[in-house]
This record gives sequence, C-alpha cells and structure tokens, in this order.
Amino acid sequence: MEHKKAINVLLKIKKKYSLNSEEEEAILIAIGTLDCGSLINNRIKRIIKARKAKQDKDIQ
Repeated sequence: MEHKKAINVLLKIKKKYSLNSEEEEAILIAIGTLDCGSLINNRIKRIIKARKAKQDKDIQ
C-alpha cells in the first residue's frame, strides 16, 4: 500500500470513529511516521537520479 493511501485510510478512521485521546494520538503518530517514510523515499529517488545524471555528465 502506498504511503498516501495509508494516510488517507487512517484519516478516515480518525473522522469516522469516536476515539479516545490515546487512540487518536496513536493514529496521528502513525500518520507522521508514514509521512516521514514518504519524504525519505522521495529524497532517495532524487539522490539516485542526481548521481545517475552526474555519471552521465562525467562519461560525456
């Protein structure tokens, strides 16, 4: 499951059900963790792309 889809599911659960403060905090922490994971994946992809571009430039 993609990070964005998982975040959307968690947000729907948060809105749909009456959660106590501990459960709501757990949902928010999970959303934050997924969001950080998504940012890390994007950063890794940009780093790899930049390295490949540099290699291609060095070869030419």
